[in-house]
Amino acid sequence: CMRPSSMQPAYDPKLNGKWNFVLSKVDLGTSLIKELLPLENISSGGQSSATPLWKTLLNNFYELKGLFMRIYDEQSRVQIVLSSILCFRKIPVDIVFTTSLLTTNYDEENEGCLFLERFESVEIGGWKVPIPHTWQRFRYLEITYLDDEVMIARGSGGDPHVLIRDNA
Repeated sequence: CMRPSSMQPAYDPKLNGKWNFVLSKVDLGTSLIKELLPLENISSGGQSSATPLWKTLLNNFYELKGLFMRIYDEQSRVQIVLSSILCFRKIPVDIVFTTSLLTTNYDEENEGCLFLERFESVEIGGWKVPIPHTWQRFRYLEITYLDDEVMIARGSGGDPHVLIRDNA
């Protein structure tokens, strides 16, 4: 972990809260999310461009307003929230993926840094959607850095996810 040995995110209440993803990776999922998010949610480096026709048409039916992670219940639950708006910007709908976190301490170096994350549910607009049993498996989630404003987390694939605390 990139943290003082005395800091153990698994037991630190600072981990709780709302965290916004910094969309800096170059992969298919991140690219798709960047395409769907409104320009004001993405740092574009000062460049502006015309909105493609497909995006204008899609935004009449579905618009992604934001993407964030909420950690709560004494660091034991996570929600990934896609805040959305449907049908000509008339119906707000959140798509919420919920997971549970279990602290794992397989060695002293990673104590308090490593979790087992288990996919629990999907809700669309407050309605639970049935999920296949095969989705309810564990993966590792490591918190490699945590302070008052920034968190760096890594999933089983090892790719870093940088998140900034939302103090709003």
